[in-house]
Amino acid sequence: MLKRIGVLIRLQLSNRMNLKIEDHKRFFAGIGLRLLVIAILSIVMTLVLHVIADILYIPVNHYFMIFVLIITQGLGIVSATSKLMTDLYLSRENPILLSLPAKNDEVFISKLAVFYIGEFIKNLYLLIPVLIAFGYINEIMILYYINIVFMLFLLPLLTVSVAALLSMPLIFIKNYLKNHQTIAFLLVVLLIVFAFVLVRGVVSGIPTPIRIVQLYNSFIISLTLFMQQSANYGLIYTNIGKLLYGMNPVFNYVLLLVTVFALMGLILLVARPLYFKLASTSHETATERVHRKDNMAEKSIFMTFLRKELLIARRSTNELLENYAILLTLPFFMYVLNYIYMGMNRSTFGNQLVLVFNVFIALLIVTAANTASASAISTEGGEFVLFKTAPSDTTKMAWAKIAFNLAFSIGVIALSFLLFMWALPVFPKLHIGLLFVFVVLINSGHILWSFQIDLLDPQLSDYAATGSLSGNRNIGRSIRNGFVLSFLFGGLSAVLFVFVNALAWTILLGLAAVFLVVRVRLFQSFLKAYFMDIEF
Repeated sequence: MLKRIGVLIRLQLSNRMNLKIEDHKRFFAGIGLRLLVIAILSIVMTLVLHVIADILYIPVNHYFMIFVLIITQGLGIVSATSKLMTDLYLSRENPILLSLPAKNDEVFISKLAVFYIGEFIKNLYLLIPVLIAFGYINEIMILYYINIVFMLFLLPLLTVSVAALLSMPLIFIKNYLKNHQTIAFLLVVLLIVFAFVLVRGVVSGIPTPIRIVQLYNSFIISLTLFMQQSANYGLIYTNIGKLLYGMNPVFNYVLLLVTVFALMGLILLVARPLYFKLASTSHETATERVHRKDNMAEKSIFMTFLRKELLIARRSTNELLENYAILLTLPFFMYVLNYIYMGMNRSTFGNQLVLVFNVFIALLIVTAANTASASAISTEGGEFVLFKTAPSDTTKMAWAKIAFNLAFSIGVIALSFLLFMWALPVFPKLHIGLLFVFVVLINSGHILWSFQIDLLDPQLSDYAATGSLSGNRNIGRSIRNGFVLSFLFGGLSAVLFVFVNALAWTILLGLAAVFLVVRVRLFQSFLKAYFMDIEF
């Protein structure tokens, strides 16, 4: 059994990393470089904790550490659950792995082991520098750092165990909603409306005019009390925090190990009868829908591909909402930040800063939501090669995808600005309208740029093998370019609104229009030159 699991682990890891050590010097140099990165991150986190403790006056004690553990591990469990639902039940590797001479639960264990290795590496760069910095700030004894070494192995094991357990009922729900797209869409809409009403109710409770010093002092006191109270509901993470701080180490270690082994045993017990059923039914696409007898003939190739995009969106509402989830947060951020801005006593310079912050925040959010464009060709997978055999201009597929992304993103942005205008009527309407046009122009150019990234380096084989966009480097490049655009135009708007306020919007809109025209011309050139040369 262990031998078969080991083979399965190596098979899956070979698709994700190079397991061969061909050059020992380069291998050890790579390890040294990673240790250097961890050391640098630890120094940075030490400086951050100094700022938190000495400038922001937030107490960095064991309650703070427990609170950080609860937040980071909670977010880690949410992220791991989402990824495990794909890796365990929806991965394109499943038909191959489940056909091998191995038991279903052995495939399940091997997948969890591979995912655990990924979580272990992630903790090296995220959580461990925070814990090292915390120990240095509080001058804790050497035993604390020894405990960190054990936590390096146990924390990702706890995260993976909880995520694997949660993924089973959630995949049931996801499969049900996948077959009932209307219900899924209505639930998401109701959730967004409820969240916006809740945020508006909470924010409107802040007394105006807002005085920053008083508000900040009240916030620090409330945050300190909240961190102390959260320790009462942190479950096993409260015990981990106390363990790291040297409180009842034997009892807390025993409790942690019992919890981890109990979770692992429960997962194996539940997965043995359920895993194969969940992994197989998650790939079923049978339907009893009755199609119309007459085919619809489109007038152009472009409309054919556009209709295809609309059908895919209608049949996979969940995936559509996942692609634009970040964009849906735009009205929340704009409302909360501008409510605070409008509640302050502002000077002329303050009003100018409000516009600058709106430009920066709006661009940062909308450009981070263009991941669908940065993976538009990659998500075609192995089917993309079929487009080349069609006796027509298949480059129209790219324009159809762009048209759909533009229409959907502009619709969500417009709805966000309308909600913002309705919820905060004191904000000048002219600035809202000009900001909307500016954001649409920059976002449209960024959509073309993101698509161009995927056009030049499509990840067709990776998506065809895994069915997942996790780790897609084109998405990272798109988000990085969005950051650059946000900082560039945010800084430019700061200069313009401060020094040439009367011409600020004219210059910004002109530059945005030029940016969009340049991106259109560049995309046309790259599409014509490289589209037909794309290989699987």
